[in-house]
Amino acid sequence: MIDVRLSRRPLWVVPAALLLTACNGTEPHSQPLSLSLTTKSASLGAAPAASADLQIGTGANSLTISQAQVVLAEIELSPSGTCSTTDEQGACDELEAAPALVDLPVDGTTKVVLDGAVPAGTYSALQAQLDAVTPDEDEPGGSAFLQAHPDFQGISVKVTGVFTDANSQTHPFTFTVGADAEIAAAFNPPVTVGTGTSNLTIDVDLASWFKDATGAVIDPTNPANAATIEENIQRSFRAFEDDNHDGADDASASGR
Repeated sequence: MIDVRLSRRPLWVVPAALLLTACNGTEPHSQPLSLSLTTKSASLGAAPAASADLQIGTGANSLTISQAQVVLAEIELSPSGTCSTTDEQGACDELEAAPALVDLPVDGTTKVVLDGAVPAGTYSALQAQLDAVTPDEDEPGGSAFLQAHPDFQGISVKVTGVFTDANSQTHPFTFTVGADAEIAAAFNPPVTVGTGTSNLTIDVDLASWFKDATGAVIDPTNPANAATIEENIQRSFRAFEDDNHDGADDASASGR
């Protein structure tokens, strides 16, 4: 088993998001909202697989991803205008969550990861934190997270799988990123949370993490490729309204 670890702070990531707990989700005008994850875009460009694993390419110089996990924390929906509830700080758009370990669905399905409630209103962006939790940080929920997941100390991304090299030799690997990341996803058009909106989905193009500019598979067991994989992660997240949980942008489907 080859363990490749990239440790660098900060890692700036564009766009993504996840998890939610509204600071005033119990207010009378709050609306129920779920957050989902999918790797549908990655599966569309990947080779067919007989298992639930994500297969990138076939034969020599190919990759099989059996598990991909991320640690996500603080969530914030940025309003476009004002939301319908108010508080003394005027921070009705703020959402927060303690660090949580999330499994990306490598089979291309859409998976609900959290149900919550947010103030009704129009939101233009979603922000979150890709979080490498360490014991020396005074982070809400950090201690409990490390007790539950001690092997994720200082790790925000972990991928396990098998790389098949040019000689068709297989190499099991674990690739990790030890970095914090500010994650921001703009909604275009803005999303209005009300009686007709029930779910936001983040599409993670997981296959793109391990491809170069030509689409060829990158060897994750080679430490020299770590920086390129990090850059690919930065470009792989996209968030959108997805009330029917099909992993596709509702705005695109309706022609908005």
